[in-house]
Amino acid sequence: MGSKARFTKDILQIILENRFPNQYFVDLFSGGANVVSMVDGHRIANDKNKHLIEMFKGLQKGYERPNEISKELYNKARTEYNNGTNIEFDDFMIGWIGWMGSANGRFFDGGYSGKSNTKIGTVRDYIKEAIGNIENQIPKLNGIEFINLDYKEVVIPDNSIIYCDIPYKNTKQYLTSKGFNHLEFWDYARKLSTKGHEVFISEYDAPSDFICIWQKQAKSSLSANGQIGGNKLSTEKIFKFIR
Repeated sequence: MGSKARFTKDILQIILENRFPNQYFVDLFSGGANVVSMVDGHRIANDKNKHLIEMFKGLQKGYERPNEISKELYNKARTEYNNGTNIEFDDFMIGWIGWMGSANGRFFDGGYSGKSNTKIGTVRDYIKEAIGNIENQIPKLNGIEFINLDYKEVVIPDNSIIYCDIPYKNTKQYLTSKGFNHLEFWDYARKLSTKGHEVFISEYDAPSDFICIWQKQAKSSLSANGQIGGNKLSTEKIFKFIR
């Protein structure tokens, strides 16, 4: 849900246009790392979900993980996650099972994914697809510094390129993004921009002192623009502060 995988090439063409040698690329809300994994050089990826970050760290180190996730395994990991315990699973494994096995990538909030019959009479194995996608992504994770902090606590190198795929306002949220303070974020983005960073923000709308520098219409599973449910048309946009 909310993945930028479809738009990565378009987004990076804009964001990296004037990148200079050794300039850091900082993804403050990295999520599935679809954007940061396609960038070369110095990279920092931050996300508030510690299990997601531990999953990516473990994948970088080649940790063993199951290539099939049964509903029983999923429910065991979900119970430990909800209870805040690590009895049978460590943070890496809870992250792996939760992200690979949950419907719409909602990390234990959307329920077990599994298989589903399609309208054309075929069967889709969503977990197999998710695992295949992440396995293909692993070689691109090498060298990324993954961290788990509130976005305001991330230490950002001078003159960085900063990408912010924030929780979209008035859309369905992940558990870790509920209660996100949008006014506070936009103020923080202004401060980053005035410090010499190049700040790019993905959202549907922005305050008037941020200009839209890119947009593209696409189907979305987010509950946006007053519409509920999947496969509606939404306009993805990237904003930048007017200094």
